Amino acid sequence: MLARPRESRKSVRRWMRRHAQVILEGHEQLIGCVVHDISDSGARLSFAAPLAHLPRIFTLVLFKDSVQRDCELVWSDRRFAGVKFTSEWFGTKTSERKSSSEKSPREAPHESKSIA
Repeated sequence: MLARPRESRKSVRRWMRRHAQVILEGHEQLIGCVVHDISDSGARLSFAAPLAHLPRIFTLVLFKDSVQRDCELVWSDRRFAGVKFTSEWFGTKTSERKSSSEKSPREAPHESKSIA
């Protein structure tokens, strides 16, 4: 059996298989995806249908429109796309967005939201 290579990421990756959606700027239709793993700084996604061109910037939506995070595409191949987060988690209101550069070091953790 082959050993896994040592993890060199700055934040711990959490393995999951959670259905999510992507919002592309200028488009009203959401695109379904699956989050395969996630960390504080990014995630690995897959899409049910192959995308001809995934834009560099988009928003990842978890928990049925209630929790979102802005993303930047870092890499992609035929199966997966790797993204880095460019904002903190926010709700559906644009006013709730907070960029990573605005994050306070003493900011309290966000409460988890239930899926309705």
